[in-house]
Amino acid sequence: MRSIRFLCSVFVGCFLLVACDQSGPIKIGFIAGLSGPGSDAGTDALDALKLAAQQVNTDGGINGRMVEIIPRDDLKTPEVAQNHVRELKRLGVDAIVGPIISSIGMAMLPVINELGVVTISPTVSAADFAGFRDNLFRMNTTTRENARAYARRYIDQGYERVALALDGQNQAFTDSWYREFLLELDALDGRVISKIWINTDNITHAEAASQLLADDPDAIVLITNSTDSAMMAQEIRKLSSSVPLAVSEWAGSQALIEVGGEAVEGVELAQAYDRYDTNPRFQKFVAAFNEMFGRQPGYTAVLGYDAATVLFAALRTKHPDQSLADALTNLPPQQGLHQELVFDAFGDGNRNIYFVAIQDGKFIRVD
Repeated sequence: MRSIRFLCSVFVGCFLLVACDQSGPIKIGFIAGLSGPGSDAGTDALDALKLAAQQVNTDGGINGRMVEIIPRDDLKTPEVAQNHVRELKRLGVDAIVGPIISSIGMAMLPVINELGVVTISPTVSAADFAGFRDNLFRMNTTTRENARAYARRYIDQGYERVALALDGQNQAFTDSWYREFLLELDALDGRVISKIWINTDNITHAEAASQLLADDPDAIVLITNSTDSAMMAQEIRKLSSSVPLAVSEWAGSQALIEVGGEAVEGVELAQAYDRYDTNPRFQKFVAAFNEMFGRQPGYTAVLGYDAATVLFAALRTKHPDQSLADALTNLPPQQGLHQELVFDAFGDGNRNIYFVAIQDGKFIRVD
């Protein structure tokens, strides 16, 4: 009799735990670089996720359950990010949003696949992620589309001899970007005359700038984060006031302008959103973000909010016996801030590309 009572109590306890789990908050983990150079990209994405969660919770949550955000700083360190995935799994998260940079995404991938944790990255874009069925869903266009667009633009402008700086802290992205840029530039009879790595060896920004200019390039591209791009631009402008500068889409946050100042005037880059779009949905988001955080949203905020849009839609509509990954893959197109959001069979998304130039301290769209 005592054994039966014990088993019954265990059964009831397990039932209550399951019931509590189903009626408790929906836990969303967030992993990105939230400290150090370039951390504004992670902070912007996190704040957009917080905004989306607040709006959903104000409307009653997802099927009556509130959304709870659990953020973690990956310190741009693969091992730290992997440990965060394991920790968030133990905490019972329903999904993870992040990371921001491709190198961290590459490190997280085997762990999220092993643990079965659905992860949506707003921004990772290395071409090596595309075309695989796994637990990593991507919102962004790959380096294949972006870097090749830069190469075509440079050739159209008559810049055939190009020098590059690559950031060793995000090698999965920079290697992929460089490879795609080189292939397209070479096909159009241009060439990369030199490349240097920063954040790997003990090379200063000033030394890197001098080496980039040594072969008198037609133009320079900085495949670096916003802060390093700004500091590199300052050193390059001390040596040359006229060489055309571009930065990769990765650097396109407000910190590029705030840190770079006059040195980044005229710098061109591609963006995954149109910051001057007048559509009401986007303008409402900008106003809400500004009101909540006291600043304008950057590109990672826009993509982070879009990531929340599809994630919350999948959580709201998935069947009890359906996996979240399957729900995301089969989710009908959702209206994002600029465009419809949809994943293909591999969990890959796509974005429109907009080229902008910095003019009078603002990102201005250019043709």
